[in-house]
Amino acid sequence: MAYVKADTGTMKADEMVQYSTVVEAAMTGNLKFADPTPSLAEVSDARVALAAAIPAAAYGDRVMVAKRNSARLVLSKKLVDLCRYVNSASNGDRDVALTSGFLPAKTPDPIPLVDPPFNVTAEPTTKAGQAVVRYRTHHGSRTKQIFATTGDPKEEGGWQLVGVTTKRSFLATNLDPEKYYWFKVNVICAAGVSGFSDPAVVRAAA
Repeated sequence: MAYVKADTGTMKADEMVQYSTVVEAAMTGNLKFADPTPSLAEVSDARVALAAAIPAAAYGDRVMVAKRNSARLVLSKKLVDLCRYVNSASNGDRDVALTSGFLPAKTPDPIPLVDPPFNVTAEPTTKAGQAVVRYRTHHGSRTKQIFATTGDPKEEGGWQLVGVTTKRSFLATNLDPEKYYWFKVNVICAAGVSGFSDPAVVRAAA
């Protein structure tokens, strides 16, 4: 995971010189980053070269501007590589990474667990022993798990997993038309498994 970022892509040449100065100062003597790659001396040399190229390009001479731009790219790459080293050497500790002087990377927002499916219905089809279960799900829902019971729906022990699908409905087959079947649904999302929907009951067609 990236805890800090170089973020040099949109920096102007003079801004990058200032930025590099801050990073170099923060990492000099920093025992948390004892063997940086590239070395701080390499980064410093690239910064000095860019700083020298900036005034020479101030009047728009194309050759001088090209040299400044080239020096900017060299320093940018050094900083990007150094930032990668910092993220790797931090061993998962964001606070350690931030002592490098690099900018903090955005911490990804935690993915919430989605709510259970809703509007669950169960209806017999025109074929014997079949019923179709339909449901609606919230954004972020992926795989749906369908559970069924012929007993008391309040008894958790009676429910059995009868189907897994990514579709918006599930066709239950081989049902006994003499029995009532209760169905409930939950979903698997990036954050885990949701709670269960309210159950729906049906008796398959004979």
